[in-house]
Amino acid sequence: MTIYKEQAAKMYLLCVPKSNVEHNILEAYSIKDLNASTVKKMFKLIKQFGYVIIQLRSSQHKENLLELSQYFGSIVKHEHSDKHGIVPVTPLENSPGYVNTTTTELPLHTDGSFAVDPPKIVALQCEVAVASGGLTTIGDGRLLYDYLTGTNPCGLLNLFQPDAITVQRENRQSTKPIFEEHESRTRIRFRWDDAVKISVKPEDLPIIKTIKYFFNRPENMLQFKLQPQQIIIMDNSRILHGRTAFIQGSKRWLNRVWFDGKSAYSEEFCFGFSPRETLEELKQKCCL
Repeated sequence: MTIYKEQAAKMYLLCVPKSNVEHNILEAYSIKDLNASTVKKMFKLIKQFGYVIIQLRSSQHKENLLELSQYFGSIVKHEHSDKHGIVPVTPLENSPGYVNTTTTELPLHTDGSFAVDPPKIVALQCEVAVASGGLTTIGDGRLLYDYLTGTNPCGLLNLFQPDAITVQRENRQSTKPIFEEHESRTRIRFRWDDAVKISVKPEDLPIIKTIKYFFNRPENMLQFKLQPQQIIIMDNSRILHGRTAFIQGSKRWLNRVWFDGKSAYSEEFCFGFSPRETLEELKQKCCL
């Protein structure tokens, strides 16, 4: 990397708002009891930082999680979800190829990598927190995008190609761009772990390596222990999430639900992020 690129990268990173997890926590007795002020703050934090954490006093776990539907739209079912659409994220035996049921590290990713239209909102609720390890990890797609804009704009441009990444597991396969432009917003879709077969074009391998390196740096991620009766709500087209490993035999129980983002509050949503440089500006920079 040239000195110019290093300076440009630092400039972009300094201009991106970074959150303190504690400042993104809202408290309430239950989801049903959210008042208008708290709801307004909830959407404001999601719009600004891509996520919010709700600390509840009520221990009615599933009821609280399902109540989010009034704000974030219909529940999107998953092959491992129960009849309500809730997926348990906990160690289970005999679940090969499904990383949510292991104790191993789960790299940063967005959910629904196989879907034509991935879920817009991912909600993770903690019932039981493990004593050691099992930290929730999140990364901001906007932070990554602005870093690549300053360091490798032409490589970033390649990630908008419709065949930028192919994800395959058993008989399912999806070939999609990593970044997509939606009107004035940009969205990210990314996954890279050993539970699936992932392929990219040889010329894009260096920038994929850069993405993995970027999100492995402590300053580019947030790690924290999601506590019992907390729910983290994330914009799945901006925020990548994962977890650190924890000791086999330990009990850790989270519930996960996907939402389609279509509700009476849809006008509050701005999925994805506003890019510092648009796709058209990247093309001009790369003389295309």
